[in-house]
Amino acid sequence: MSKFTIGSKIKGFEIFPPSGGGTPLDFSLQTNGIKYYEDVTDTSTHLEIGVLDVRGRYNKLPVRSGNEMVMEIESNNEVLKQKMKISNVIGYTASAKREMYSIVCEPQSAFDNHTTRITRKYTGKISDNIKTIVEDMGGEMVKTDPTSNTYSFCGGYRRPLLACTWLAKKCIGAENEMSDTKGSAGFLFFATQDGFTLLDINKAFDGKSKDNVVNYEYKIGKSTLDPSNYFTLSAQPIVETNHNILQQLSVGHYKTANWYYDIITRQIKFAEYSYRDSDKEMKKSGDETIIPKGIDDKYSRILLQTVDNGVLDSKGNVESKSEESYFRQAQSTTRYSSLFSQVTKIIVPINLKLRAGEVIYLKLPEINTTRTTGPQSGLYMISKLCHQFGGDKDYTGLELVRDSYQELK
Repeated sequence: MSKFTIGSKIKGFEIFPPSGGGTPLDFSLQTNGIKYYEDVTDTSTHLEIGVLDVRGRYNKLPVRSGNEMVMEIESNNEVLKQKMKISNVIGYTASAKREMYSIVCEPQSAFDNHTTRITRKYTGKISDNIKTIVEDMGGEMVKTDPTSNTYSFCGGYRRPLLACTWLAKKCIGAENEMSDTKGSAGFLFFATQDGFTLLDINKAFDGKSKDNVVNYEYKIGKSTLDPSNYFTLSAQPIVETNHNILQQLSVGHYKTANWYYDIITRQIKFAEYSYRDSDKEMKKSGDETIIPKGIDDKYSRILLQTVDNGVLDSKGNVESKSEESYFRQAQSTTRYSSLFSQVTKIIVPINLKLRAGEVIYLKLPEINTTRTTGPQSGLYMISKLCHQFGGDKDYTGLELVRDSYQELK
């Protein structure tokens, strides 16, 4: 008999009074649909909970934005436990016998991000600085991929999580070889149910194969209510591509001309960056990609900017490696564009083990065959995740991304 089950169990759902003290009220039997969200471009997780209450506790507690809540849900021996604050109450309607509304919840870090500022000077590796900023505001880094580059900057009263997102775009992987014409830059900074993650996109795919990641398969006509089909897609996948070539040319995906002015040395630096030359530097999800022939013979975007040297030391010298600053912006823009160039949306039976930023293997059948080794099959990164609870048919919705550019031969 299979060890997997399809449904889930709400083990607890309590909302505390606005004062923060006192006895919380149990709402576990009054839920009307629960959705939990993660996103690799979002520094916060989210809960949206529908409430159907026949006891009138909306005004008795009362239920308001700012109330603390605790929720615990179990499925297949995995537990999703979240302690959050209500950030919004929406859709309130009342009748003679019941009240209906939805509450939107965020972790404490989402609130602290608006009431905390970073003010001091930071030096050294960017990955170390991001970890320090998160921990200083009371957050937890569960994964920090190391960077090779250093960057000195002053906090400037920035919001902590906004500063971490700003710094992630400047990150260069520890194993990446960079030059003015090729290379790869740009990390992802986001939150999961475990804490904060700084993810090297290249490292996420490094060493991954269908043998060491979770596999999902689309089987036509198979019921996902059968536990034996637990790793089967619950619906036909939706493939969304972003191959708008005019849009890619407008952002300079294939080739950019970069003019930089260094205000310290008063020199101008010119560099042409090519995606084709950097293709081998990027560890990607697969080989089924296309670069239109001749599309990158000339650059399609000109970037004019000053060199981002960061702050100077007490003697007026540059502390960061300015040669890296010349071209990392073009490289990070191209890396993000490449990663999100193909989007696939799938629905699977509830799986609380999955996290945003995790790599899975997707098996999709070829046309007119049952083989799952076609070009659409392969490694995908989870860019967005939604656990939806609401009865016996609980699901996890995934938005998957993969690179899809290669030289057309």
